[in-house]
Amino acid sequence: MAEIIPSPSLLATLNGKVAVLTGGANGIGAATVRLLTSLGAKVIFCDLDATHGEALASELGPEKAIFVKADVTDYGEQYALFRTALAAWGKVDVVIANAGIIEQGNIFGLTEDLSQPPSMAVLDVNLKAVIYTARLGVGFMRQTGGGTLVLLSSMGGFRGNPGVWVYVASKHGVYGLMRCLRSVAAPQWGISVNVICPSMTKTGMVDAIEDIWNKAALPANDASDVAMGIATAATANNGDGRPGAAKPFNGKALFISGSRFYEIEDNIDRLEPEWLGEQNSQDLFKLKEALGSGEIWDSKQ
Repeated sequence: MAEIIPSPSLLATLNGKVAVLTGGANGIGAATVRLLTSLGAKVIFCDLDATHGEALASELGPEKAIFVKADVTDYGEQYALFRTALAAWGKVDVVIANAGIIEQGNIFGLTEDLSQPPSMAVLDVNLKAVIYTARLGVGFMRQTGGGTLVLLSSMGGFRGNPGVWVYVASKHGVYGLMRCLRSVAAPQWGISVNVICPSMTKTGMVDAIEDIWNKAALPANDASDVAMGIATAATANNGDGRPGAAKPFNGKALFISGSRFYEIEDNIDRLEPEWLGEQNSQDLFKLKEALGSGEIWDSKQ
């Protein structure tokens, strides 16, 4: 596990970049919009919360930020968001899939009515909408020579806790999407793909556990810490890279805990022969090489 230290010189490379961000009216998203614009980036962001979204855009000014009210689960509305960015500023350099919601009820609760299907709103927002954002981000950035895609997962993307069943499944899916994209997006399309995995971050989403977390004296994050992690991942390839993590900075996972950033995916990959077995690891590597960029699946449809 390598600790990653933000580099002011690399963060400064956001100056003049155009970023598209989902879920930007509150919490981590709003903190990220503020940070990116303070570094000279132009940001177009969406949210269902028009009150806070419009207030933030007004505070920053139209030369820095544009707000679009959008439902991220609606593909057409996300497409319109990207088209607005292109019309306003002529390009898209950075895409941040940030929109997310916490568990809605307890689908495994003893009092649940089993005759009725549970809500899959969490899956729709946290995974389906992220896939929409990734598809659109890759498509629009390819048109202008590449860029960087940052996906918001969670510590729930690589660990599991009871009670947040659908949330954890959705965040595992986001982590998995990064792993699928990384071997194609960077070498073929010039787009780095990385995932952010914050531990408990003090936003409205964690009201139910914040007291328990604090009583256990566990390290916590502010929204601004996660925003800095996002900016760090978004700029890591804009120079000589960062100390600690393997380069290029693509296919990485930043675990954020107590305002500190740790890259965890390199060691997972490096230690695969130990936890999976040497022969199994070799066989799966051969399979990956044989499948290439995945076009074989299209030909079999």
